[in-house]
This record gives sequence, C-alpha cells and structure tokens, in this order.
Amino acid sequence: MIFPEKMVYLRIEIPEESFEKELINIGKSRLLHIDERKGQKLFLEEEKRAEYLYALTEKFLDILEIKEKTAGYKEFQMEEVEQFLSEIQSEINSISNLDKEIKKEEELLHQAEKIKMITSEKLNIPHLIKNLKHIKLKTGLFPSENIEPLILSLKSYDVFYLSGMMSEGTGWIVVFFVEEESRIKNILEKNQVKEIPLQYFTEEFVKELEKKKNILIKQKKNMKEKYTAKLLLINSFLKRKISLIKVKKSVEKHNHYYFLWGWVPEKKLREFVRFLEYSSVQTFPAKEDAPVLLKTPQIFKPFEKLIQNFSYPKYGEINPTVPFALSFLVLFGVMFGDVGHGFVLVIVGHFLKKRYKDAGNIFILSGISSTFFGFLYGSFFGFHDVIPHLLFSPIKNINSILIMSLVIGVIMLSISFLLNIISLFKRKKIKALIAGEGGLLWFLIYWYMIGIVIKAVVFNLDVVIDLFILGFLLLLAFVYIFIRTKSLTTSVIDTLRELLETVTNTVSFIRLGAFALAHSALFLAVFTVAKLLQNEEGETGILFWLVVIVGNAFIIVLEGIIVAIQTLRLEYYEFFKRFYEGGGTPYRPFTLD
Repeated sequence: MIFPEKMVYLRIEIPEESFEKELINIGKSRLLHIDERKGQKLFLEEEKRAEYLYALTEKFLDILEIKEKTAGYKEFQMEEVEQFLSEIQSEINSISNLDKEIKKEEELLHQAEKIKMITSEKLNIPHLIKNLKHIKLKTGLFPSENIEPLILSLKSYDVFYLSGMMSEGTGWIVVFFVEEESRIKNILEKNQVKEIPLQYFTEEFVKELEKKKNILIKQKKNMKEKYTAKLLLINSFLKRKISLIKVKKSVEKHNHYYFLWGWVPEKKLREFVRFLEYSSVQTFPAKEDAPVLLKTPQIFKPFEKLIQNFSYPKYGEINPTVPFALSFLVLFGVMFGDVGHGFVLVIVGHFLKKRYKDAGNIFILSGISSTFFGFLYGSFFGFHDVIPHLLFSPIKNINSILIMSLVIGVIMLSISFLLNIISLFKRKKIKALIAGEGGLLWFLIYWYMIGIVIKAVVFNLDVVIDLFILGFLLLLAFVYIFIRTKSLTTSVIDTLRELLETVTNTVSFIRLGAFALAHSALFLAVFTVAKLLQNEEGETGILFWLVVIVGNAFIIVLEGIIVAIQTLRLEYYEFFKRFYEGGGTPYRPFTLD
C-alpha cells in the first residue's frame, strides 16, 4: 500500500518456429508490460496489410449495418482473408453505392417537398410539369446572398420567376422561360443555384424511390445472412492479429530466436512463466524506468485520478494516494465544515456516481468530511443554534482556527518529510537521506525552528543559544550543497531558498483558517440580508427562507469550487514538494481476449 508493487525485468527468448504461438500465450497471461523502447521494426509490411484488411471488414460491417460485433474466434490464413474480402467487395460496394444514391435522392426529394409546400398557394408544380408544353421551368436552391445578382441576371431575359427564403442562408427560385435554356442554365450555375431535377416533384418518382429502398433492404438482408458470421470471425481474427503485430514491433531477432523484454510483478512471476510453453526467461532487478502498479485500498482508488493530474508516481517512489486522500479530506473539511453542506455533497455524489463513479465517490467522501467538521463547528446550513459545537465556532474563535491551521500544516509537512526519508532509505540514496532536500538534516532544522518559536512565543524563554545551534545546522546543509554543486553562490541561494520555502510552506496553511472564516462570514452576510426581510415582530416569512436557501446554494457552489482548488494547491505544492517527484508510467500488460 505504501510502495507500488515490486516488478522484475524479463528477457524472453522465443524460438522462431513458435514465435506467434508464444505471443498468444503471453497475451493470455495478461501479465507482461512490454518494453516498447526495444525492437527492430521487422513487421511493418505485415502491420500495414493487417490494418488495411481490418479497416475493410469494419467498412463492410458498417455498410451491412451490423452493430453487434461479438463473435467467437477462429484462425485464418491471411491469403484466405484477402480472397474472401475480395470476393464480396464488389457485391457490398454495389449495396453501398445504391445506399448513397438513395440518400442523395431522399435529400433532393426533401428539398423538392419543401419548395412544393412553400409555393402551393401560387403554383402547382407537379401539375405544371405534366401540362406545360411550350414553357419550360427550372427550380433550385441558392445562397441567400446571391439573390440580387441572380434576379438582376434573369431580368436581362424574357423569363418569369418566383423566389423566396426557405431558411436562414438559403433561398429558393422557380424560373419559367421559353427559349435560351443554355443561357438560363449558365445564370443559375454562376449564382450557385443547386438545381433540383423536375422528376423529384412527381408521384412516379416517389414510387420509384420506394422500390429502390425495398430492393436495398432485401439485398442487405440476403448479404447479412450469407456473410455476417464469417465477416465477424475475420474481423475478430484481424483485431487480434494487429495486437500481436504491435507486440512484434518490440522484438529483436538474432539467428533463429526472437527476444522480447518487459516487466512483470514479482509475485506474479511464477504464474507468468507457467503460461510460457516454448521460451526461456532471464530475470533482472527492475530499475526506476519500470512501470508502476499501485496497491491502493478500494475506498481511495478515485483519488488516483487526482494524483495522475499532477503526475503518475515513479517506480520506487511512495504511493502518495492514501496520504493524499486522507489529507485532502481533512483540508477540505476544515475549510468547508458544515453538516448541511456535507449532506448536500453526499447526495450530489450519490447521483453523480451513476455516471461518473470516481467523481461521485470523491463528492461522497468530501461530504462526510464536511459533515464531521460541521459537527465540530456546530454549523448546520449556517445556523449555529441548531446543533451544539463539539470543538468551537470559527467566527467566534479566530485565533483558535488559525492556530489549528498552522498545527495541521506542521503535521502535514512533517509527514511529507517522513515519507521522503522512508522513500530515500528504501531506494538506498544515503547522501540525499542524510542531508538532501527533505532529508534528515532538513527535518531536524524544521523541527528545531518550530521548537525555537514555541520556546520564544509560548514560554517567553531565551533562545540565543538555540539560534546558534540552528545556524550550525544550516551551515552543515550549506556545506553539503557546496560539496555537491562546487559553487558558493548556488550553495547560498539553495540553502536560503530551502529555509524560506520550509517557513512559507507552513505559513501557507493559514489559508485553512482563512477559508473556514470566509465560510462563516458568507453565512453571516446571508443571514444579515435575510433578517432585513423579517416583519416588525421579528417573525420569519417566505422571503427570509428564500434568501437563506439561495444563499446556501450560492455558498455550496462557489466556495465548494474555491475550497477544492485551494485543497489541491496545498497538496500539490506544499505536501508533495519533499517526497513526490512523479514522471512514472502506469503498468499496462499486453492482453489478448
């Protein structure tokens, strides 16, 4: 739980004749995270071929409207796959072309129907098409900005026209003329008129289109019955083939053997080896470039997403999820402590969980924390006389809430130091453990400064000797940095920077008390406005409760967002600074279904 799962690095030697069979065994194990930095790129042509054929099967399945793509699994020869897809391609393409033709005709028919409806009071276009002998007509749609040049051009000829707007940006026109058809056609084309052929206005065309649709439905049904089963099996085969080829990109070949590298959790090594039938395996200790498998208790799993927003842990580093989750809940609760608001967050989290599970769980846990601190503060939707406080009311005990904030800051930074010390000890970085940033020496300096402050401020004792001792400890830190950097200026700056950052990081936690007070102050403002709306006898009415409800809703949304941001800031920049570096890779084993 404290550290990620221990990994081992493997070198797998696979005989050439059993190469693909062994890759399938490795995929079935679901344990090997492949080292993709290796590889000689031996299978590029095979990859292109498989991807092309897979894309073809996906296209065919879409044309045949086969949505459900679950199927069994069967091995094929690539030549057999190519032959089958080639045989059915012309048949499926004819269906696709007919489908496109019908969709295009349906679109034009829809536009013709609109024009018929718009012009029905003035014109009966289907009747005119049948009965006009010497007068010709054309109709179509055009961009609305072209209406003036279009009308101007038509006025140069002996024509009659009707036009108008079909929708924003699109106009319609019907032109009657006797001669000069080619010139009228040129005018329409120049003004971007999309002509609708006259047959789209007739009943005969509608009937013909219905016939085409029925033919298409019948053809699709017949093809589905003939080809669906095999097409799905080939699709499944090619999908697996591509997965295998992606693994093949990470192998190297020497003589008649392929070599594959990757990582497996140490406690799963024996289980992994049992899946192998043809290979020999060499193991090596995993280094810092190994992938990371976190062992986080299920209740805190949602907080891994917030960790990843910052950076994924590096192999060998402490898993920060549990300390992050616990401290996040404490910080959020301190700043947002109210029993009623906590209940609201829990309810919101419950509904949010149905669609966004992790976010919903974070809302629920944060709501529980707010409720707990609400009982400590005695606050229920801002009312401080409904439940008794178990600790104190922040607005009435400003010094207490600020001191509590500093104490929480000291505890969190101390935990940060201790986590770093444990991490450095486990990774055997002895020099950094003793005198590096976040090491034992700086932890001693930090607590010595705290001791000096307590001695001088709380007990009012003389601290001159203590200041000399503190100066000596800082000198030791300076000497270590100087030995490491060989630069006097850098050593002075780094020593002062670390000292000031330690102080400012602690003081930064004052914001906990500040936001707890702001929470109470916002309530005070809401109730001040609400009380102004009470009647002369001091009785509360509808307006009073409306202000209270709206005010609480405003506080929950606005301050909830601000408090969440401030909590993350304290975590990322104060708490993580000493023990967490990040930059790791999640453990993602190669898997074959």
